[in-house]
Amino acid sequence: MFNYNKYLIISDLDGTLINSQHFISQENLDAISYFTKNGGSFAVATGRTKDNIRPYIENLILNGPCILYNGGGIYNFQEERFLGTEFLDRSAVKEYIIYCMKNYKNMAVEIFTPEMMYIITPDHILDPYVESEKQVFSRTTLDEVMKMDWIKVLLYDSPEILQKAQFKLEGFNLLDKVDSVFSQVFYLELIKKGISKGSALERLKNSHQYSDKTVIAVGDYDNDIEMISLADVGIAVGNARECVKVAADIVTVSNDENALHEIIYNIIPSLSNKQILEK
Repeated sequence: MFNYNKYLIISDLDGTLINSQHFISQENLDAISYFTKNGGSFAVATGRTKDNIRPYIENLILNGPCILYNGGGIYNFQEERFLGTEFLDRSAVKEYIIYCMKNYKNMAVEIFTPEMMYIITPDHILDPYVESEKQVFSRTTLDEVMKMDWIKVLLYDSPEILQKAQFKLEGFNLLDKVDSVFSQVFYLELIKKGISKGSALERLKNSHQYSDKTVIAVGDYDNDIEMISLADVGIAVGNARECVKVAADIVTVSNDENALHEIIYNIIPSLSNKQILEK
């Protein structure tokens, strides 16, 4: 029986832990259970909210601090509380959002607060993934949501339109106030400058609780690159974009081939053996 008490795994959710059929395989669930029962700490890193992650974690053991909102929040699901949040300057991006809503007629604009995801575009403008996954959200107006704290803004549209929207950030003097990242080809996310999955991982690595652990980060997309680069061991799944694979120390099997099972039962023991040999 392998002792995993020196390891913290932080896994991306969509495209990594979740397979192409939109669920976490039993093989991965069983492996994660084995990992945590034998001393390991397991967490996820996602752009999702604390509520929109819940359908996927009913049978998942999360005994490590989870990175939500692509780094805007760190959440302890065992205690049901935020360990930290980073807020976007909503007043700085207000005019930019008004411009996007006026000029990109099919764009869905979603505002993420600590409590809720709000959609501020009209009812006929749909984010099909919010609908198909039955994600928790509320519709409101920009004026109403301006009264709340924002963690991030998510824009849904075609890749071509989102590239135009990203280019427009400079015209609104936002490049020194927000970071923008594609989490899928159809999602452009705006977060506080300097905030990312990577910055959240750095905070965890520097904390007393996890400073002596080997941190393993796993992902598949652009918003995972910094996290993978900063981890002690960065792993890209086989279906990851090429730029993610380049940033990783290890490329493993795809999200349809039980990547976490492979990492827990094969990659981590091989890392341990390598460390022993190096000593």
